[in-house]
Amino acid sequence: MVEVDKPAGAPPTTPQQAAGAETGDASPEAAPPAGPSDPLDDVPDPGADDVDFGPPFSPKTFGASLVWARGANYVCTVLRVKEGENVVVSTQGRIDMNVMLTGGRAVLEVGMAGGDIDRVELLPASPVPIAADRTYRLLAVTEVELFTVYSPLPT
Repeated sequence: MVEVDKPAGAPPTTPQQAAGAETGDASPEAAPPAGPSDPLDDVPDPGADDVDFGPPFSPKTFGASLVWARGANYVCTVLRVKEGENVVVSTQGRIDMNVMLTGGRAVLEVGMAGGDIDRVELLPASPVPIAADRTYRLLAVTEVELFTVYSPLPT
């Protein structure tokens, strides 16, 4: 992974900045708003534009998703994220999560302990483990395709 700087005129990149931009509250304590559904599931988001990606992908506000494999101990998805979009990568209800860029350019923001944000550019075909004790946001520099795999928490 390669560290990158935020380009001039780019949209908010920290979860706090994005939350402030979306809610009008720019305070550092502002959390990203909860979406209508999990970005990694295969249920269409209400109001999502389904013109860009057709079946078998489910339209999402950020692009589209496809659950291509599901077992008792794993879920594998393909996410397609439109250029300029940002997506909170949720770890809620998941363990052993990994993401891998398969196309396009994206930056992964990692919320560290103490509120620091680490920005890394994802490299194609380089799996990245997603730890449950951190926060993550994917910023699509270009249109992006991303594989995810995780184990759901036992119920």
